[in-house]
Amino acid sequence: MNRRIGAALAIIVSLTFATSSRADDAPPPASGHFPAFRLGAFADIVLSHPTGQGKDHQTGEVDLYASSQLGGDWSFLGEVLVKSTPNSGSDRPLTHRFELNLERFYATFNPSDRLRLEIGQIHTGIIQWNEREHRSLFLQTPIDVPAIARRESQHGAWPLHFDGAWASGRVPGSLGAEYGVGLGGARGTERDDIQPLLRRGISPAGLVVVSVAPDVLTGFQAGASGYAGRIRLRGETLRELDATLFSSFVRGGVEFRGELARMVHSDVGGPNEFVTHGWYLLGSYRPHGRWKPLRPYVLLDHQTVAPGEQYLSDVQNLNAWSAGVRWDISPRLVFKSEFRSQLVPEPRTARHLVRVELAIAF
Repeated sequence: MNRRIGAALAIIVSLTFATSSRADDAPPPASGHFPAFRLGAFADIVLSHPTGQGKDHQTGEVDLYASSQLGGDWSFLGEVLVKSTPNSGSDRPLTHRFELNLERFYATFNPSDRLRLEIGQIHTGIIQWNEREHRSLFLQTPIDVPAIARRESQHGAWPLHFDGAWASGRVPGSLGAEYGVGLGGARGTERDDIQPLLRRGISPAGLVVVSVAPDVLTGFQAGASGYAGRIRLRGETLRELDATLFSSFVRGGVEFRGELARMVHSDVGGPNEFVTHGWYLLGSYRPHGRWKPLRPYVLLDHQTVAPGEQYLSDVQNLNAWSAGVRWDISPRLVFKSEFRSQLVPEPRTARHLVRVELAIAF
């Protein structure tokens, strides 16, 4: 409930003070002028049709974001997600419910490439997909978000948000080394409950990310991240240790991305240990000439949840692949179509879907 109230307030603030121009299009304010507020949004709708038995369904979301250059090296960003999801049951017809979530809300101090400090509700960076495509499905190549990159409110397992501070930057040199260090509140009794760092009874959580992008290998990046915290539940405390390896190669029309993630939850003072892991591989290619607006892609997606893990009781195992085409109709309008095959755990059967997405930026 607190997140919904915060999201509503963020929308009001954004709409009150923001202008209608996008952040990427507007120039920075001149010295001595009032701060420049900018408002942007992404929206999409996804239609799915099962090739066997089953019903068609659709989902959609609107991602609102506002930014402000506060003067000097300080800036502000707020982001709110409004999402429509199916809500069906065996004894009632298919309906849709709307979710309102505050995704990010922070102030930034950025004096140079060597230091960028963010304070507020931010992304943890434990999954790099969310750091790169953090605003919308419009920005990513495929329709689907990999299982390890799903938001907590959408049955995601990994801690993608926290309230706290995040410092990052680039180390000078040809190695292209970058670092990130964060401190925030650990997760609450519900995965979608983002806890303030200074709230009584909340344990701190720490995050470290390192990566390299050598100048001699243009387009290549590789790195690792680690997250540690304690989850205080009713009657028990879980120690959480997460680790991720990531790599990408993007040059010309070629795109390869992949991540391998591992999450360990163990009882503090107890014998139980739960290990969840997941990975994805994405490959795509944008041709030249008249076919340049098209980008064929393949996505492999896997997630295995630890048996008996009550904290992740609503998170499912996933073994899926998708093949499709992204069509950039214009810089602000995208159409995607794909075939998706995934293994449904209960009953253990394969499910095939034909899906299309229309996404817009404005």
